Amino acid sequence: MALTLRCHAPLSVAKRTVRRAGRPAVHVLTRKQVVRASAEPTSEPTSAAANESLQKVRATATEAWTWLKTKWEATEDSEKPAVVVILVGVIVAQIAIGATIDVVDRIPVVSTLLQLVGLVVTSLFIFKISTDPQERETVKTSMVGFLEKVTGK
Repeated sequence: MALTLRCHAPLSVAKRTVRRAGRPAVHVLTRKQVVRASAEPTSEPTSAAANESLQKVRATATEAWTWLKTKWEATEDSEKPAVVVILVGVIVAQIAIGATIDVVDRIPVVSTLLQLVGLVVTSLFIFKISTDPQERETVKTSMVGFLEKVTGK
């Protein structure tokens, strides 16, 4: 797709009146410009990098689908309804949790208080780690272990 921007009219100058409480009206010059944008499909071939990325995504999706099929076939017939119910329950729970978080976040005071609680808890955690030598050593060993697992060293 190609994005085309066209300027259909030259800059025009207009007067706008600004009124403020207790002050006289002021005339302000404003500039207006009309720009129209349109997206049109192009006949250019897709790049090699895009094709390579698409092939990687397809290969990963095929691999995931094959893994899922083998796991489903390995599941006993008596357990399959339970698996479906658990999956549906997880999806419904995720939707409910997301909706609850959105509702709580829209309450002005609660949202601010929760942010403050998060800031206090994080500050106390950092203070505890930075002042206790034994805690620093524990965090250091866990971070080194994590980095060794990730990097494979």
